[in-house]
Amino acid sequence: MSKGFTLIELLVVITIIGILAGVVLVYFPTATKAAKDSRIVSAIGQSRAIMAYLYAIDGSYVNFSCSSTDMAPLCAEISNNGGSANIQKTSNNAAACIYSALTAKANYWYCADSTGKAGYTTTSPATTNYCTGGTTAVCPTVY
Repeated sequence: MSKGFTLIELLVVITIIGILAGVVLVYFPTATKAAKDSRIVSAIGQSRAIMAYLYAIDGSYVNFSCSSTDMAPLCAEISNNGGSANIQKTSNNAAACIYSALTAKANYWYCADSTGKAGYTTTSPATTNYCTGGTTAVCPTVY
């Protein structure tokens, strides 16, 4: 009796490994996009803390922008993960919001505003009466 594997047994194992590798590669791009979306959501969540901090110091959101020292790394993080940090403030700087489109699902955004509202939305925050700056800076209905 010889010890070892037959050629058929080795081919079966190689085939099974190939099938499993194929399944993993099919789901890899979706997982990558979901991970990037998580980084965008995390950066916007951190932006909420900076928004509150700046308001506590300045009494307004005048310094809440991607050019501020506190926000620049977070805006870069959003950009590096396929998003775009959109910051809007009312003309008197009394209210502010930040949002970005997400990549894993089409027509989804993550939005946070100075009223404390934050979450996912399927309504673009850039539409009238929401996060447009000037007269309004609130997120649409979020979940």
